[in-house]
Amino acid sequence: MAFLSLNARPVSPDERNKPGDDKKAKNKDTTCVQPAVTLCNDADETPDTTLITFPSHDLYASWDVNQANPYNFDESFKSDSVIITLVKPGDSAFVMPFKGNLTSLFGWRRYRPHYGTDIQLRTGEKVACAFDGMVRLAKYYYGYGNCVIVRHNNGLETVYAHLSKIQVESGQKVNAGTVLGLGGNTGHSYGSHLHFEIRFLGQALDTQDFVDYEKGDLKTNEFVLRKADVENKYNLRALHTRHKRDLGMIRNAGSGKALNGIYVVKNGDNLWDIAYRHKTTVKSLCEKNRLRPNTILRLGQKLKI
Repeated sequence: MAFLSLNARPVSPDERNKPGDDKKAKNKDTTCVQPAVTLCNDADETPDTTLITFPSHDLYASWDVNQANPYNFDESFKSDSVIITLVKPGDSAFVMPFKGNLTSLFGWRRYRPHYGTDIQLRTGEKVACAFDGMVRLAKYYYGYGNCVIVRHNNGLETVYAHLSKIQVESGQKVNAGTVLGLGGNTGHSYGSHLHFEIRFLGQALDTQDFVDYEKGDLKTNEFVLRKADVENKYNLRALHTRHKRDLGMIRNAGSGKALNGIYVVKNGDNLWDIAYRHKTTVKSLCEKNRLRPNTILRLGQKLKI
């Protein structure tokens, strides 16, 4: 199994993702670097930006304080899998952002993908940072409302949304347990709660795969993220599209009609009947599908019409 090196720098994409959404949308490049310390050799010289570091700078190519998700996961994640060490030696221990009941989970919800976990709280209650890191974004951001995004030493980013008040700023170093803001009901929200996300290179992951919410601790300190997991579990829009396509294929098989030029063979079918129903010829079907007129069709076989 090939593993992704956390020293690999991803390509900075030309297309950006919308807030709370994995759809791509073109935006102006708002990328900027805000270092904790500005280094320069002389007052008349410009800073040497190669020496400027932010958390996981070897993994991320940019430090954008304006866009929630300026990354392109597919371009950045090239290997089969990556091992993410959540708390490294010298880091503070993981801290629950808020201990409360879960009101909504990761997945498709009300015709929209829901990329985080909603935690019940009351307006004004303190929301804490989960891991050590640096605040990348801290402002009101569309449907997220008052939102804080923190880049961590472990390569993850965490999102804290719908806050009533933000108490940190972009570029500020924070530790696990640092109060980022107060819980609230801002943005696209119905009732006070914390919308909490965990992302890797912009790809939202299910926080329940990391956090045991009953115990208030991590399930494990090493998390293996596989490309197959992203395709089959975390990429909600792709899964939704795949589900609709498969549902269409099932309906197609029952109706005896082709969908998008593809017919699925059902019980009792033969080339002559299929050709007659679709106003074509057996010769045409054979040429398109590399068949012979006497070929015995298989149940579920897909034919180009």
